[in-house]
Amino acid sequence: MRDSTENKTMKRFLACAITILLSASYAKAQLNAYFVNVGQGDAIYLEFPNGTNALIDGGPSGTPIYEFLKSKGVTKLDRVVLTHPHSDHYRGLKKVFNAFDVKAYYDTRAENVDAKGDNNLRELAAAEPGCKTLYPEPGTNLDWDKNVTVKVLNSCTEAVQMHDNDEMNNCSLVLRVYYNGHGILLMGDAESSIENAMMRIYKSGLNSTYLKVAHHGSRYSSSEKFLARVQPKVAIISVGKDNVYGHPHKEALDRLRAVGAQIYTTLNGTQSLTIPAPKRGVELTLDGQLQFGDVTSTAAPAFNMEERAFEPADAEALRQLKEAEAR
Repeated sequence: MRDSTENKTMKRFLACAITILLSASYAKAQLNAYFVNVGQGDAIYLEFPNGTNALIDGGPSGTPIYEFLKSKGVTKLDRVVLTHPHSDHYRGLKKVFNAFDVKAYYDTRAENVDAKGDNNLRELAAAEPGCKTLYPEPGTNLDWDKNVTVKVLNSCTEAVQMHDNDEMNNCSLVLRVYYNGHGILLMGDAESSIENAMMRIYKSGLNSTYLKVAHHGSRYSSSEKFLARVQPKVAIISVGKDNVYGHPHKEALDRLRAVGAQIYTTLNGTQSLTIPAPKRGVELTLDGQLQFGDVTSTAAPAFNMEERAFEPADAEALRQLKEAEAR
């Protein structure tokens, strides 16, 4: 009788141990994305199933992203990405380079002639021991995790100097991260002209469960046709409270609602999502959903989204994207 009882106890112990090990294995095999509350700016932190990580943009100042990464126990960043050279995306990365071990830096070749911060980052990356600087071309897949497809959909990989804000926005390094049947589309600040071009090039390859809404919810992005192609179930807007731009604009919010997307913002704090390991199911949950009621937007002249998609100011970014398509 005693042997039987001991056997049963041992079997229960082994079953519990196996369950714990499997749970830990599945937890490691999930993909986590954090849309960090950095105020009026962007910062996205990704944890991949293979244990590596990536930081995409750093927000307008160093403290918020530094404190977030420290709270996660981060000491090393396998990849740091600057989507485009605007201060609400690059300033926070200066502190990141000074405080963490960075292994690879991804950038466009767009030069903001009215700012030195983007050049400072390139200098910091060059001085970082063992850090590679890369300029990925549209249409290429990044080797970040063998089980995750990370595709570059847009970037300016030819050197170009710019004053125009729209042109810099349209040089945004756009990424689609795909895992376990679900895509996360990270749009940077790309505007409608780039959305239009990407629709022609990638077609159904834009379809994504999660959309990091372009340009903080600007009216000049997230066009109706683009959203119809992406079909997002969840839209995340990185935005600062009472910002001078009036982001997110009502027009963009209305278009997101019309396509059936649940809208979340960083106004109430950092948003996070998890895509579990295969066969574990996917729950479309984020923390701190904010339901928008009446949203006021700043006054703006009437515009036609279809006409704006081909404005001459977008010529350089569009030219490079079309050349990438032809290769």
